[in-house]
Amino acid sequence: MGKAYGVVADILVDKFQFTEDELSPGATLEEIDLDSLGRVEFALTLRDATGVPFGDDQITLDTTLGEIADAVEAAWGAGTAVAPR
Repeated sequence: MGKAYGVVADILVDKFQFTEDELSPGATLEEIDLDSLGRVEFALTLRDATGVPFGDDQITLDTTLGEIADAVEAAWGAGTAVAPR
């Protein structure tokens, strides 16, 4: 995966104390046990880190980490958000 997946994983490791071994692009938020409050905090942290806002319907228990990274990459590619340097 690309830069966006690295940002997603870094947030989960640094802020939510997951280990790299617990994370994979195919893992859903439910599979990594991120609860509803955690999802909100994750979405806000992700927005701050990537410039990409996410709505409640975009980050659900069934959303995979890869899908989140793909959405970030798409926003960066479309110019609707700026990738961190």
